[in-house]
Amino acid sequence: MFDFHDTDRPAPLYTLDGLTAYLKSNTMRPDVLDEATYSGLDATTRNSYNHSRKMYLSGGIVLETAHMTKAKRLLTQAFAENMGRNSGHTGLMLSGAPTAGKTTSTKALMRLVYGHYRRAYPDFERDGKIPVAFVEVPAGSTGKLLMKTFADFLGLPVATRDTMVDIRARVVDAFNRAGTQLIVVDELHNLSASNRATVESIDVFKGLHNDIAATFVYAGIDLAGSTLFEGVRGQQLAGRFSLVNVETFETNSPESRKDWLGVIKGFEDALPLHNHKARSLMAMHSYLFDRTGGSLGSLAKLLTSAARQSILDETETVTRELLDEQVLDSAAEKYYLTTLATPKSRRKQNALLNALEPQHA
Repeated sequence: MFDFHDTDRPAPLYTLDGLTAYLKSNTMRPDVLDEATYSGLDATTRNSYNHSRKMYLSGGIVLETAHMTKAKRLLTQAFAENMGRNSGHTGLMLSGAPTAGKTTSTKALMRLVYGHYRRAYPDFERDGKIPVAFVEVPAGSTGKLLMKTFADFLGLPVATRDTMVDIRARVVDAFNRAGTQLIVVDELHNLSASNRATVESIDVFKGLHNDIAATFVYAGIDLAGSTLFEGVRGQQLAGRFSLVNVETFETNSPESRKDWLGVIKGFEDALPLHNHKARSLMAMHSYLFDRTGGSLGSLAKLLTSAARQSILDETETVTRELLDEQVLDSAAEKYYLTTLATPKSRRKQNALLNALEPQHA
């Protein structure tokens, strides 16, 4: 029933060792064995193969969505703009609702930069270089706590008597000596504009942009509408960053329905199941939207959870019945209850409209 694999449990991203292990990890899709070959595996080999598939389903599927493509393009532009600057570096900001796909996007951006850096400088680890860094803003963060978070990622010791200025100096020096190219700051919404300590934290970030030769990426919930970037300080910070709204999918136009079908097809093609019927999930696109509200994170959880269950059940296919058994986040479950309460006449009309759509290739 349970899989216990302490030895390969992923380490947290907010430590240097954990992030490095993640960026080095292999997320390739396992080969899909045909049923006869799978049946012929001995118990040990089968367990190992199934484990690799479940690990892949737990985080290996990354789709090239429209906002992902935009984020990569804007990050590339920010790197180009920062090449000749010794202060006021530009960056990227990812804003969206919970489960919309912000964390998945930041992971993809970190892998992108790490991969390019590794190819350009194969011996960077021997030289003590750290191309990519990741921190999460603590709730109620002060300037000192924020700098301690950076120091903790780098493994720098911090004494109780150390001031924010002391810690900041060591962090800036460490990042510059390590040649860090990308710094991702997640959970930025944990800073509150009404909190006096946030003013200090914003000033800290502005200073880091000037003193560290790296490109910053911020991610958080509803940053676009946040009061965090109001006022002189907030506007100065926001003015340096390109914004990508990581939004939920819609199905209210032919183009948006095509995007929704495309992401379902991407997941379906990635499922490592040997008995799954091609395009069967695409045929359930309206149901999948009702279950998830168009949230990429909720869709990923729904499909990968069902796929893992099908491996355990040895059915090797994702069916409507199996999807019905999965329990999602509260927002998705609430949305689904709302759709079930929609008048049948409206639901019938939507079904007829869906039936008139051209088959997605």
